Amino acid sequence: MPTTGMAPRPVRNWVDQILDFPRPAGLSLTGLLIAIIALLDAMVYARISLGMLYTVPLMFSSLFLSRLQVVSLAVALAFLREQFHPYSWDTDGVTRLAYVTVSHVAAALFSGELARNRRLVLSHYDEIKREIRLRQEAEQQLRTLIESSPAAIVMLEPDGRVDLANEAAHRLLGLETGALPGRRIGEYIPMMAELLTEHAAGKPYRAAAHCRGRRASGESFLACTWFSTFDTQRGARLAAIITDSSDDIRDLQESSLQSLLRSTRVLVGSVSHEIRNMCAAIGVVHANLGRIPGIGGNEDYQALGMLAQGLTRVATLELQNSTDIEVDAVDIHELLEEFSIVESPAIESTEAQLRLSVEPGLPSALGDRHGLLQVLLNLTRNSLRAMENSPLKQLEISAMQDGDSILIVHQDSGPGISNVDGLFKPFRSGVDSAGLGLFVSRAIVRACGGDLAHEPSPQGCRMVIRLRIQQEDSSSARSQENVSSEVRQ
Repeated sequence: MPTTGMAPRPVRNWVDQILDFPRPAGLSLTGLLIAIIALLDAMVYARISLGMLYTVPLMFSSLFLSRLQVVSLAVALAFLREQFHPYSWDTDGVTRLAYVTVSHVAAALFSGELARNRRLVLSHYDEIKREIRLRQEAEQQLRTLIESSPAAIVMLEPDGRVDLANEAAHRLLGLETGALPGRRIGEYIPMMAELLTEHAAGKPYRAAAHCRGRRASGESFLACTWFSTFDTQRGARLAAIITDSSDDIRDLQESSLQSLLRSTRVLVGSVSHEIRNMCAAIGVVHANLGRIPGIGGNEDYQALGMLAQGLTRVATLELQNSTDIEVDAVDIHELLEEFSIVESPAIESTEAQLRLSVEPGLPSALGDRHGLLQVLLNLTRNSLRAMENSPLKQLEISAMQDGDSILIVHQDSGPGISNVDGLFKPFRSGVDSAGLGLFVSRAIVRACGGDLAHEPSPQGCRMVIRLRIQQEDSSSARSQENVSSEVRQ
């Protein structure tokens, strides 16, 4: 059966079957026919010539021989025919030989060209058939890929109408299967209709974008689109892949909020701890003042005592609320990879070089993944500011095991820190910002049961994050209890 959309195959007749005849067998059959005709021609004594029969093996041999070989055989058969002619080599023999030679050569070349053309036609047809089959297989694979894709894929006509849409596109826009083609995409994603209009003005697009979409029910959603525009004979068209990024945006915002709350709780807890220390000092001073005779009845003295006690209770309450930090196993290799993805653009913009190294087989550490990422980001941005005027800008972060702890060493090639006194104190002088970065970073690490410290280095600044190794038999609840206890202490 002919394939749909393909030209019908030429009918294979007996000539095509002869064309498929093996060459050695064909040449053997040619020689046998010539021998039989020559024998019969020699045995016939009547004045009858069988020379016309030589045309049959000659034309048959042209299917297997080259043009030169065919001409040579035609000349040989012309001489053979004249040899067995009843009036061979008479006065008209040369003329007759010339006529016979020309007719044999013409017949043989004609049949040979017919055979070659026929072979070319069949070969060309088989090639077209193979290309059509491969094209149909590719189209089927592409259609299967589009239909099975979880992402919505649409193709737009020049007027903004949907030409092609897969099942995921119908689900995304809340339509029944097959209802989307023919509708204007501007009803659901207006930005795509605008892109087609701008492309018509000579502005091709190959980009990705976030935009607002609207389902058939009227519900709005955030769409993440990858699209490209291209020209066709009918005008500009657009192909796009669309996904619903509403859940991703919500998760990102929720993650950012939780990270902010965790950092805020750590900061509040650390500040509350400092307030408690000051309140303790005030309490000592208040007790010493109480030894002065007659001061116990002083209203200001009594108010000072009540203020100190009240502030201590507030600080203790805030500290208890702020130490609720989730501690879990953190893969240091994955943590540094995520850090590299997030911070690489900022590092490259300053023309600095980043090198990461992780000790093979490094176990997981106990900590808060988002909090540790914020600590690394803060240390890196401090280093980038310090190396701004340095001729050599290199940043190296290495992770290794040290006994029952894991060390993350953050080393830069900047000028280093000349005075480390009060390095981790809040609101310290001599910094561009409020002086809370290192204070909060160390508080986050300590809330995870670890520590952040500065170590002397011949060149640059060397900060070391020390974390506990995750024990296989330790539960998250037990770790949480230990962390809360350490922060309170």
